[in-house]
Amino acid sequence: MTLDVTGLSLRDLTSCGGCAAKADASLLKLLRSAAYDQQGIDTLVGLAAPDDAAVTAINETTSLITTVDFFPPVVSDAFEYGYVSALNSLSDIYAMGGLAKTALLVCGFPKEIADAEISACVAGAALACKEAGAEILGGHTVRIAEPIFGLAATGYVHPNEIWRKTGMANGDLLMLSKPLGVGVLLSTREQSGEEIALEQMKVSNLSARNSLIQLGSAVHAVTDVTGFGLIGHLSEMLGTSFLNAQVNLPSQAVLPQAQSLFDSGKRTSADARNRDALDREVLGLTQSHSQAALFDPQTNGGLLASIDPAFEIQLVEQGFITVGKVVTGSGKIEVLSN
Repeated sequence: MTLDVTGLSLRDLTSCGGCAAKADASLLKLLRSAAYDQQGIDTLVGLAAPDDAAVTAINETTSLITTVDFFPPVVSDAFEYGYVSALNSLSDIYAMGGLAKTALLVCGFPKEIADAEISACVAGAALACKEAGAEILGGHTVRIAEPIFGLAATGYVHPNEIWRKTGMANGDLLMLSKPLGVGVLLSTREQSGEEIALEQMKVSNLSARNSLIQLGSAVHAVTDVTGFGLIGHLSEMLGTSFLNAQVNLPSQAVLPQAQSLFDSGKRTSADARNRDALDREVLGLTQSHSQAALFDPQTNGGLLASIDPAFEIQLVEQGFITVGKVVTGSGKIEVLSN
């Protein structure tokens, strides 16, 4: 079968782009049980307690971070697709507190896509890696029906400075480094929405990581917000703890153009999936337009950190947004009215 791609952009060749294409949490849990046996002696972060990336001990001062991330096209331009895909892959390293070192390309395109388009995608990724101080060392390319692109990346972190999803403390504030709404903007497939979303997706989380590093032990837990939406990734941070997270999004936590779409009733295809996955874990949930951003899938979304409240002003001055706080409880998320 020959695919006619005349007049089509990369986004036209996929049914679901970006991190919205992530498999649901129930499948990931099944795959984890199939893969996991027991944790090796040098494994500091692995399938025993899954996180944004794996971490392996190298010596007393250095640990190796490994991660892989790829997705279908999220924008029409091949260079920008490669750039955003690479940033999204490297974000997992930053969410562990580390810095990127090397990367391998994960590349799949239909044979009808011009070589120049694929080359532009790789060039975008190369620029993102160069800006991050990482080097692309190789990769693997296949011919498949729908395009995918991303990185298998490595980084490094001191063994005593690894951030994890879990570790929140009672009284912590929840701070987000980027506003929400990228998913719904992309779902319109309109140029204006894509341009606004692209501007957000092209912001590297390296600067947010560097801001958090300055806080030292006042940072208790970190993750990056991607396909499961803020609520989904916050749920992973809570785990089975005796804590609740109270969430109250201020207006600056949602891109204005995205909130307008939410107010008109627009949602992404991942909205229902993200809601259904957390139906029993979220209190105060309604179909209100003001809550829609909580479930919006992000691509290269911001870092979400649970921190000592004494450092709130310092992070706000560096662009972070306070989106909630941590209280005693039973692992639930309480959505508060604005």
